[in-house]
Amino acid sequence: STYLLIVPLITMSTTSAPPPPPATMSKPKAIPLVPIPTSCFDENHLPSVLHQPDPMTPDAERQARRRTCRFIEEAGGQRCLRLPRVAIATATVFFHRFYAKQAFQEHDRFEVAMACLLLAGKTEESPKKLDFVIRECWKLRRKAQQQQLQNKLVSGGDSPNVGGMSPTNIMSSPSSSSGGDLHMKSDEFARLKERVLLLERVILHTI
Repeated sequence: STYLLIVPLITMSTTSAPPPPPATMSKPKAIPLVPIPTSCFDENHLPSVLHQPDPMTPDAERQARRRTCRFIEEAGGQRCLRLPRVAIATATVFFHRFYAKQAFQEHDRFEVAMACLLLAGKTEESPKKLDFVIRECWKLRRKAQQQQLQNKLVSGGDSPNVGGMSPTNIMSSPSSSSGGDLHMKSDEFARLKERVLLLERVILHTI
């Protein structure tokens, strides 16, 4: 005989159970805002303007910054040190921040610019040797001094000291050759090397 297995059909209800209520998510706590101190410098209260006994006028202080920033731009460019643009910008920031707390009368801006370029190259992973930085910056400065002296002579004006050097010293300096290079064994080169290394530490401490 044959047995027939009958499986009863179980009818599923078409109405599904209501979804569980969404879990209440706690709102993230607000992070307290810490006020960032802003450094505002009044040009009438900069160290170079307040320096005694020989204060600078705000216009002269701006002019010194402008000329030195131009020197940093040219010295760090492709014709001299061949630094990347970010390193040149970093050197300019170092220079501005340094003279926001120091006076131009106390530190030679040419030497500070060399130290800023040297430090910025290390900071932006494009270091340059100190001897190379001094030689290239010296040649650029000497060229600018000679051009400025020539412009003074052509205009028929007086010939004052240019960049701390007299016209005679600019044209014939015993520490430099006729091409404008600085002798590495000269006293001037040794003095610059010591000053730049010292100013590098002073800049780090100041900024």
